Amino acid sequence: MVFACMMWGRQEREGFSPEKILWLVDSPHPHWIETQKDNLKLDFKETGFRQFVSLSSKYLITDAMLMFGLNYANSKAKLVEALNPLRLTVRVNPGSYLGISHHFLGAPFELEQDEILREFLNSARKTLEEEGFGLSVVLISYSPYLEDLLLSNLERINGLSYKFYGDTP
Repeated sequence: MVFACMMWGRQEREGFSPEKILWLVDSPHPHWIETQKDNLKLDFKETGFRQFVSLSSKYLITDAMLMFGLNYANSKAKLVEALNPLRLTVRVNPGSYLGISHHFLGAPFELEQDEILREFLNSARKTLEEEGFGLSVVLISYSPYLEDLLLSNLERINGLSYKFYGDTP
């Protein structure tokens, strides 16, 4: 089941031009799937990266931006500096979601279990939310249960240009 679809792109005169599309799905565990523009086929293709999430996290969008959108962040250098300790200290644990994703931010809820890693992650989250994100966002929610959580996360990101479409009538 798809919970949400999030597109990052640029608002142009002709309309919205997406760069990346992320899908929040529920199986085997809730996670974001990244797709990006394939200029040869004029379509989007899956990159193979996934981010396993907790649906109760108030950072669903912020964490996706940290994992998939560092290049588009307004404060890329600050964020890389804040995230470096996470990159250096996270070891792939057999059976963990970090091992499945093959990415240092592939399972933020596992990083939150460690007091030190949680502080670095929260520092990066705060920096991204305060400094902003360089692309416009279109978010379509297919789950009325997640709408408030997703919308409040969008509103916390300073200066973000976004459109939100919900499932609630």
